Amino acid sequence: MEEALAALLREIQSGSDESFEKLKVQYAPLIASMVSSFYASGSGAKDELLQEARSALLKAALTYDHTQREVTFGLYAKICIRNALISHRRKVLCRTQQDMPSAPAEKKEARRVIARVQDAQRVVARLADSLSPYECQVLEEYMAGKSVPEIAAAVGKNPKSIYNALFRIRQKAKQLEQTEG
Repeated sequence: MEEALAALLREIQSGSDESFEKLKVQYAPLIASMVSSFYASGSGAKDELLQEARSALLKAALTYDHTQREVTFGLYAKICIRNALISHRRKVLCRTQQDMPSAPAEKKEARRVIARVQDAQRVVARLADSLSPYECQVLEEYMAGKSVPEIAAAVGKNPKSIYNALFRIRQKAKQLEQTEG
């Protein structure tokens, strides 16, 4: 058995793809077992883990020194596969941690958004003081995301009237900004 494995490894080291396919079949149970345990621990997608394990098996076959007698190829392959899966787990964890903003940064961003919203509300409140009731109604509909034709239908006016009201609102907003800025 050891002779056959040694011959298979020499063929793989010589570049035989067919020999590697035979080795993959022999080590499929080991790979499946290791991939399943890493997959169960949330170390990434199963197909990614399988690919990592197969690559590690190939690397083990290419780098194994069959002249030494201290470590069998089976143990060497198992160690290589395990190390590759651990490295993959670390990469997945690093990606996950980079994708997740830290809690303090999240709170800081939330405070900034709240401050911007409050500033906008103050500006709109000051602007509303200088608008007619009709302009307030148009602004409210516009801020709700409605288009000019939708606003016209909602307030019962023609679109030209809405465009004119929006122009007046913008003018008053610019005046307000100039007096405060």
